[in-house]
Amino acid sequence: MSEANGCHLPDDLSYWPEKHVWVRGPEADGTVVAGLTDVAQHLAGKIVVVNLRALGKTLARGKSAGTLESGKWVGTIPTPVAGEVVAVNEALKAAPDTVNRDPYGEGWLIRVRPTAWEADQAELAQGPEGIRRYREQLERDGIRCGA
Repeated sequence: MSEANGCHLPDDLSYWPEKHVWVRGPEADGTVVAGLTDVAQHLAGKIVVVNLRALGKTLARGKSAGTLESGKWVGTIPTPVAGEVVAVNEALKAAPDTVNRDPYGEGWLIRVRPTAWEADQAELAQGPEGIRRYREQLERDGIRCGA
């Protein structure tokens, strides 16, 4: 696990630093899991509502995977990869603040069957270079977590 400006960033994920979303995978079935980063949950504050797209919906990269509402923010959740939504985290309806407590585990948002994985993956920040790129984004934006 890496840290950037007090924000936790697992080393095994791919990130879209400008949008504060992550992707894990692909899994054995070719799907990927996506969610919000520690940075996003920190910026949002206590999350009180998560509404996710319906199963079977095909999303373009950057389009809304759903909406999130907190005490200080309401907005869309950008999709880090293009593809079909094959699963949504239904548990977030009853406990939306799971995204605050565990954004990389139980707080995952959607599972997608990518339509252009290689192209989308090339646009994401990965590995040590990805962590460096995310760290630079946080510095540029003056973002710190936990303080």
